[in-house]
Amino acid sequence: MLFPILDLSYIGQRFDAIAPAVVSAGMQAGVKDPDNSPTALQQAMHRLMELLEILIDQVESADEATHTSLDELSELGDYGIKLLVDFSTIAAGLEMPRESEEMEDLTLPMALWIVRHQGELRTLEPVINSLARLANRFREPSQLQQLYDLSVELIQAMEPLMQQEPTRIELAHPWSILVMNQAIIATRSYQPELIEQAYETLCRLLPDQAPDFFREGMEQMDAQNYPQLVKEVVEKYYNLWGQPRTLH
Repeated sequence: MLFPILDLSYIGQRFDAIAPAVVSAGMQAGVKDPDNSPTALQQAMHRLMELLEILIDQVESADEATHTSLDELSELGDYGIKLLVDFSTIAAGLEMPRESEEMEDLTLPMALWIVRHQGELRTLEPVINSLARLANRFREPSQLQQLYDLSVELIQAMEPLMQQEPTRIELAHPWSILVMNQAIIATRSYQPELIEQAYETLCRLLPDQAPDFFREGMEQMDAQNYPQLVKEVVEKYYNLWGQPRTLH
């Protein structure tokens, strides 16, 4: 499993495994902004995790989650994602690329935790960065299947929001990257059924961008030596979407 148990304890434990080295480096480097130092961000994250634990206990003990409680969960969850991004940025500035990537990668389980508790995902770009890194790292079909399933979960949670203004405008670019990344993950899995599902989603959600995607996909098939079964699916969608349309 990509995330053994996807809960706040897992996120907190991973954060606490990464943060101390960055805090130590920040103290040695004498980070000037006390409100945006690794130490301050570490403390802010610990406070946030406590608040989220209290809030989720309240939500789960109530007969029905209220709009106010879910909005608060969305707001605090979004703050958590931004704290992780800030920490990642500071780690990069301290020339700690591994810790920077690992901290940004925590935005993916945080995003999944938010949507699984009926919250809204309001910051998407770092989550997509994490998803893309995992896609580049994994090679086994079972791993890519898991990653594909997570991308489906994110897209299904985000789709209703993408029908609303101003969310649709604000998140249009990262949303399109998420949908295309899902199709890329499916293609790399070499599983025709997943590829078909992902391509249908792509055509439905991004019809204007689908033709370029399938044209580029055809170019990659021979260059990357994809299996024949995969090539056949890509060629099918290329023939449907990728060729210039003419009027008759």
